[in-house]
Amino acid sequence: MMKTKTTLVLALLLTLAALAACGGGGDSGKSLWPDVPVPPDAKQSNIRLPLPMRLLIQTAVRASAGNEGVDVDTFDFVGYTTSQTPQQVAEFFSAERMSAAGWNSSEGMDCSATVSSQGGVGGGFCMFAKEGGQEQSLLLIATARDDNDRNTNIYFVRFDGQLSGQ
Repeated sequence: MMKTKTTLVLALLLTLAALAACGGGGDSGKSLWPDVPVPPDAKQSNIRLPLPMRLLIQTAVRASAGNEGVDVDTFDFVGYTTSQTPQQVAEFFSAERMSAAGWNSSEGMDCSATVSSQGGVGGGFCMFAKEGGQEQSLLLIATARDDNDRNTNIYFVRFDGQLSGQ
């Protein structure tokens, strides 16, 4: 089971790193879920995971499940933009704030931000989980700084289903 979780996390991290590098495109018309807090100045944005990335994430999740009974019922994506830095966004999604919203950051899942080679903050990544009866949810939050307008894109990716393989 730990190997499956490690494989899933690695696949998703690589996918989201690639997403941050390419900057996304298109639009995301869905509203953010009511159990996910939004940074104060963040606004829903006209960004979207490119179709190949969406398919890659879905395929990675299903492939990492293997024979362990993992079943992803839904996969959703919502994009936001903020004037905050990726570091400020990572700090907003504190373990305390997410716990109050019903999410946990156990097993090393939390938020971090990276510094680009030019010295500015380049991007960040958060991961939280929650359980409700037979269904689990995994929330990934990736941030990438848009150097053209100095805003930070926030990519919320959510998986719901039987994710633990039990």
